[in-house]
Amino acid sequence: MDTDNESPPIAWKLRTLADAYQKREPTRYVVDKFLAEGSLNVLYGPPAAMKSMLLADLCACVVGGLDWLPGALPDGQGIVTTAAPAFWIDMDNGTRRTDERIDAVARAHNLAEDAPFHYVSMPHPPFNVADLSILIYLKQLIRDLGAKLTVIDNLGLITGEIEENSAAMAMVMGYLRQIAEDTKTALVVIHHQRKGGANGGRAGDALRGHSSIEASVDLALHVVREVGQDELTVRSTKTRGVDVPTVGALFNYRHAAGTNDLERAWFSGKAAKRGDNAIRETILELVDYNGEIAKTRLAQSVVEALGQDAPGINKVRSWIDDMLAKEQGIREVQKGKYKLIELT
Repeated sequence: MDTDNESPPIAWKLRTLADAYQKREPTRYVVDKFLAEGSLNVLYGPPAAMKSMLLADLCACVVGGLDWLPGALPDGQGIVTTAAPAFWIDMDNGTRRTDERIDAVARAHNLAEDAPFHYVSMPHPPFNVADLSILIYLKQLIRDLGAKLTVIDNLGLITGEIEENSAAMAMVMGYLRQIAEDTKTALVVIHHQRKGGANGGRAGDALRGHSSIEASVDLALHVVREVGQDELTVRSTKTRGVDVPTVGALFNYRHAAGTNDLERAWFSGKAAKRGDNAIRETILELVDYNGEIAKTRLAQSVVEALGQDAPGINKVRSWIDDMLAKEQGIREVQKGKYKLIELT
């Protein structure tokens, strides 16, 4: 068949340097330095790390135009948000629990009943991101709501028949990117971490599933919950653009009288660890998190975890050696490999 004179069935819209040279408005943030309009982001951590509660609190702060995690930053301030509608898609917790949690965070932040905090729980038909009809519907819904922050809980429940460890996850993440860019919403997907965490690798290796998940996002936030405590640490393991500070969060709550149901729930900030104490505590956290970890990987992970507050890697190595010599929390289980001291 002679196709030389046929029109191509597809015509891509090409851009040139004239487009690149056009003056652009500064990046607009829904949550300062964390979540930009039109961005794709993932928040992940182990089970019971309060990932959903943390993001529900963030949504309430955005809807109210309130600082998130007051007191979390070094200057004692919270993280600035831009007042905007928020949209929550629950595929995990069910309607009653979702009602209760959103009720609790909204009341804690004194949101009016008509405040633009919209949500759907266990929608029918189910949300399958690869279903074109649902993708089109969702984009229009986000536009109609004017939502500048959209949360999906969680990634593993919207992929249909696509297995999260397969290369096809790149297509799933591409669809999510389309939603974010076409609607200008900051899209946050909740996900899980691998069993065993990073297993001695770089911090971002704790993110469960195919490597295309991490590669596709603008920001990956890892949540670690102190064992048996209401304290969380939130740190970036992947950032495009501006540095994102590591922050601490403290869960506050009150039950309705005579019940175990939440009446009010909110997070306040905990100042991020600084100086030598930060090095020591981060070493202990990473050894605990990984179970066993080699010295070189431990030192590199400490520098990654502390981000802009990180000392030189040689100082970190010296701290590891000193803690080992003084038996301050870690011990050597084989040459150059460490684990926590078991308390008796």
